[in-house]
Amino acid sequence: MEQDMNVDPQRIRQLREARAWSQEHLAEICGLSTRTIQRLETSGAASAESRLALASAFGVEAASLLPAAAAAATPVAPATAAGSRLTVHLLAYVVVCGGLVALDLAQHGGISWSKWPLLGWGLALLIRTARSRIFTRVA
Repeated sequence: MEQDMNVDPQRIRQLREARAWSQEHLAEICGLSTRTIQRLETSGAASAESRLALASAFGVEAASLLPAAAAAATPVAPATAAGSRLTVHLLAYVVVCGGLVALDLAQHGGISWSKWPLLGWGLALLIRTARSRIFTRVA
């Protein structure tokens, strides 16, 4: 069952006119009919697919096309939260491993034991990054 959502008709028109596109041109870019574009700019009723097609054509987030009240109530996407956790993990990896290498260099004059935490944690971070990228594309 498809659920219709509302988009901000003025925002759609504003984005289209800022690019000097006709309704026909926008319809062609989005893969929608001209009548659908006309309906979106008058009533704002849109399917999720239409909203995503518009967002892609304009190069904006789909949430930015929602009316102001709905956009303010939109929660942060799980992919965004996962991306920020990944950034924190990467930053911790760089800082801690930098400290370990510095300690190893100070004690032994070279990299002897510090390569193992770097490799192990680096591999885990690489796997985590790959998994998060794959699952966000599928979801």
